[in-house]
Amino acid sequence: PIISAGVSQDNVFGSGTSLAVNVNTATTFRTLTVTQVDPYFTVDGIKRITDVYYRTSEPLYYSNVTDTSFRIITLGADLKFGIPFSESDMVYFGTGIEQNRLDVDSTTPQSYIDYVNSFGRVSNNIPVTVGWSRDNRDSALVPSRGYFTQFNAEYGTPIARTNYYKADLQAQYYYSFARGFVLGLNFQGGYGNGLGGEPYPIFKNYYAGGIGSVRGYEPSSLGPRDATTGDPIGGSKLLVGNIELTFPLPGTGYDRTLRVFTFVDGGNVWGTEGNSVGANGLRYSYGAGLEWISPIGPLKLDFGLPIVKHAGDQYQKFQFQIGTSF
Repeated sequence: PIISAGVSQDNVFGSGTSLAVNVNTATTFRTLTVTQVDPYFTVDGIKRITDVYYRTSEPLYYSNVTDTSFRIITLGADLKFGIPFSESDMVYFGTGIEQNRLDVDSTTPQSYIDYVNSFGRVSNNIPVTVGWSRDNRDSALVPSRGYFTQFNAEYGTPIARTNYYKADLQAQYYYSFARGFVLGLNFQGGYGNGLGGEPYPIFKNYYAGGIGSVRGYEPSSLGPRDATTGDPIGGSKLLVGNIELTFPLPGTGYDRTLRVFTFVDGGNVWGTEGNSVGANGLRYSYGAGLEWISPIGPLKLDFGLPIVKHAGDQYQKFQFQIGTSF
């Protein structure tokens, strides 16, 4: 079960800015976010975005040891500025401060316990970020043509001891070759590394498998596994690709709010941990599903199967996702 609620107000208190509060809670994550946006911070149209957030996540919820209570608890705030360069291009600059607390127990993977023993349960972080996005899609909710690209880079400054860098790239392309038939392509890549002789922080790890990634596999189950417990531990490198063909549900005409789709996914996560096993090459899956543009956003139900099976992989045929196109 997922519970999601939010409220937003434009021109709050006559200030010309917007204020939004959003809450999401489920078994594996909880999020509380307060966001203020000043769309015209300067006369040139520079946008200012202020976020205060509290997040908890349990990335090992689907691990072999189902009773592990490992959690990542993050409390932070950030300030970003969006600079428009054209009708479709936006560049972002920002900085923030956050605190990450790692809750471990006796069933937590040994690599995570070793990290906590070396750096403590609490890690403070002062990141600096820069990003760019270009959106030429005909619709952000139900796109049928155009493309979307975004790039983000993050640098963990040595001020707070957590010294690292990471870069993320996402690219999407949509092409409609017949009425109601849309071919969608999605690519995601991520790379991170520690600086100053320090390892890449585990609370910034990438995870792959499941919804929004490689369907047909249990969420966050791909990539390196702890050599002691066999649990997936994520990694500092990510590569995911999706091909999806969407077409109208028979009998509904060309209703864009209710469609069926077929897909082929591929991807994996890699790390540099010395006490891990697994990862190997890319994992692939295929399947079909149903998409409904519901009042709370896009809802997808899909049935996925692995193309090639590897020892230790964890599968999940039926999955659903809310709020994203892929």
